[in-house]
Amino acid sequence: MTSLGLTTEEDVWREELPGLGEVELRNIVTVIRGRSPSMVIVVAHRDNDGAGTAADNPSGTAALIELARPYGALGAAEPPVPQRTLVLVSTDGGAWGGAGAARLASRIGEQGDVVAVLVLHGLARPGVPQLAIGAGAVASPARALVGTAAARVAEQVGVAPELPSAPAQLVALGIPLALGEQAPFLQRGMAAVALTGAPPDSGEAVDARVRVNALAGLGRAAEALIGSLDATPRRSFGTADSLFLDERRVVGGWALRLLLAIAVAPFAVGVVDLLARARRRGVSVRPAFRALRSRILVCLYAGALLWLATVVGVLPSGAQYPFPPTGPAAGDWSPVGVGILAAALVGGWALARRRLARRLAPSPSETLAGYVAALVWLGGLSVVVAAARPYAVLFLLPSLYAWLWLPRASSHVARMALFALGLSGPVGGVLVLAGSLGTSVSDVARYLVELAGIGYIGPSTVLLALAWTAAAAQLGALALGRYAPYAAGQEPPPPGLVRTSVARAARRRAGTSQASGM
Repeated sequence: MTSLGLTTEEDVWREELPGLGEVELRNIVTVIRGRSPSMVIVVAHRDNDGAGTAADNPSGTAALIELARPYGALGAAEPPVPQRTLVLVSTDGGAWGGAGAARLASRIGEQGDVVAVLVLHGLARPGVPQLAIGAGAVASPARALVGTAAARVAEQVGVAPELPSAPAQLVALGIPLALGEQAPFLQRGMAAVALTGAPPDSGEAVDARVRVNALAGLGRAAEALIGSLDATPRRSFGTADSLFLDERRVVGGWALRLLLAIAVAPFAVGVVDLLARARRRGVSVRPAFRALRSRILVCLYAGALLWLATVVGVLPSGAQYPFPPTGPAAGDWSPVGVGILAAALVGGWALARRRLARRLAPSPSETLAGYVAALVWLGGLSVVVAAARPYAVLFLLPSLYAWLWLPRASSHVARMALFALGLSGPVGGVLVLAGSLGTSVSDVARYLVELAGIGYIGPSTVLLALAWTAAAAQLGALALGRYAPYAAGQEPPPPGLVRTSVARAARRRAGTSQASGM
């Protein structure tokens, strides 16, 4: 940039990245002043994880430099002046979750007045180009920006870019998960899209001329898009949570949220009816709720072990960035530590199971109470999810309406089929996510655990998932015929290990105090 006659600034900071530890990072910023202070920002990260190719991301860096070249004009008496201020940024940490983009978004967001952000990534990948538009459940770029970007790509490349599939967008809205350097800008209210080449190939050799043609075509598309953004009378393209069916057809986020909230209502009515029927029959639900409570405590214990595994270094730790699912940070687990924590989890479940083990077949009323407790818990959970994480209701809906019929299923086969159908929500989400990330189901499951460990998937989302797991565990025990009420239904239940230990410790302390007084 300096050789073109342009002035650059460096933003240097230190940060702990998963898989790298604490490192020094550096964004290189070039500002080309325009007639208006409103900004068009172009971003390309220049690092990779050591396993990348020339497409990831020297191609984006090369395009960034070429976009700056006309404004340097060392040999010209008067370089051209854009209408908008053009900010060109070479970011660091892009291959490790977008640390540089997040840093830039936080600093630019303080200044405001951003028309749009264009991210360049992997432009030398041959194949159909793509537009990355997601930022989880927070926001997505306005339809006008996506349509303009798609039109410029189609003009220069001859083919319209692909958008993420509707199922992939829905899954990302529900988790929420936002990969790509466009996400930090969208999360701060700045319209952003990422222009990329096709996903990485399977390793087969590609002719260099093909890569050059891909880079040239997407480079021209980026230049044309910047020209359109520079000439637009818009102050900003804005953001909204939307579902893009294509670059022209968009479903508003408000409509999706309303539809999902309405979808919960019939289940809530059904649960209320089931609870009323149980009460008319005089069914005691306390032992069933105590059994559910034990399962909830075991799930919370598992969540605490996940947090501990991250703190002690068994799982990757660092800043809350969505590092690549196939990068060096992913799968960086300590086998010994994982074994110890797994043993601790099994031990905790074994202690809880002592009060849940089936010794005698439960009566029909006890079985009904088990269903009532779990379904009432699911009903309350669905209301909380609809209010706090409305898109996550997508993962709940199959379990709500399949498991509501479990009390009426008369055969073991029917119960197992209904229970399996209820699991299709989260299982389907993992399958869709594996397809969009190009990795296996086991890798996706491990990846989600890692993101929860570093806090990128927030504690509230983790708690909601654990609460659902507890209900699924109780209903699974009922479907398998392994359910028993807490402490075989004794009322009141005898003290368990925790209460017994606390009482024993209190007696010892009281005895010690009396001996000291004497």
